[in-house]
Amino acid sequence: MAKSKRGREAGASSNTINSNNKSTISSDDLAIIAGVVVVIGDLLALWALLLAKQEDDEQTEEEGLTALISSKKSRRKKR
Repeated sequence: MAKSKRGREAGASSNTINSNNKSTISSDDLAIIAGVVVVIGDLLALWALLLAKQEDDEQTEEEGLTALISSKKSRRKKR
């Protein structure tokens, strides 16, 4: 093919190759996106576990206080 003034072959378009690469996601980009999604999911799971542990601790504390109060009331009634 004949070369044009810019040094490219006439009839060959470099835009077709570049435009395809810009509109698609590469495998490296997809791997990075998947990694970020996994990290966000792990952080949300950790947060849920911490909140569940905190609720369990509060519930245990409330049950302990309730048992303590009820045992004091029952002792007073027996006297």
